[in-house]
Amino acid sequence: SGIATHYLHSSSLPDLEARLAELNFGDEVSYNTRLSIINDTIEEFTTGMPHDAPPHFSTNVRIAIDYCFQEVHNIDQIMEALQQTEETSPPDVQKWAAKTRETIAQRSPTSIKVTLSQLRRGAQWNIAQTFQNEHNIASKFMEHPDFVEGVSARLIRKPAEKPQWSKTTFDEVSESEVNSFFADELKLELPNTGDDSSYTDYPHAWTGLPREAEIEAFVKSNPRYDAEGVVNYFVRTKRGKMGVREKVEEVLNRRTSPADNKRGFSWN
Repeated sequence: SGIATHYLHSSSLPDLEARLAELNFGDEVSYNTRLSIINDTIEEFTTGMPHDAPPHFSTNVRIAIDYCFQEVHNIDQIMEALQQTEETSPPDVQKWAAKTRETIAQRSPTSIKVTLSQLRRGAQWNIAQTFQNEHNIASKFMEHPDFVEGVSARLIRKPAEKPQWSKTTFDEVSESEVNSFFADELKLELPNTGDDSSYTDYPHAWTGLPREAEIEAFVKSNPRYDAEGVVNYFVRTKRGKMGVREKVEEVLNRRTSPADNKRGFSWN
């Protein structure tokens, strides 16, 4: 998602906090320079990727995620794709598909359809619209009977029991009901209303790992680079940042294939 920017062990946090407290910027130091110094300071305390803890999602699982949740799929098609994946995939993917399908089936059908719509609409929102719409959606869910039922069934009634949702199937949840969660009825007062309060592209993404779109753009504009060349380019431009190599290698393994001329590769 690009939210996290550095990998640190929790034991390093006290020393990092002390080091950051020592930083002192004069008035003449620009904002971006300050961010760069802070970024480099945090990087001093990175502890390396754990060798005994594999990534949460393997390449195969990530491919399955992209397939099952592709934008052309509605919720019923997503569930069908998860079922198919569970039946025809390697063990690690089967486990992921089964768990994901089970989790979705346990949730409120209304909340699932609203969440799916939110994820897809959200791709077009700027940051201010995101805060506003998230506020509206959360407020309306607090008023929805499924919220009360979910809390009561899981946390209040003893022993905990399966919630009795207001709608028991996805088909019972109409598009108009889903759309009602996105009506702009409550105005959220944002503390920052300047020009930088409505960006669509996170302005400080440069402090994190390269995004998949960046890797795609580089591969397509430099078709004769081999995998190691692409990896080295991003490691160099990110100044040896921890995790860059692993991120780029995972994306290349998942999204590219060898070119016909045996030199470089093409984006799938």
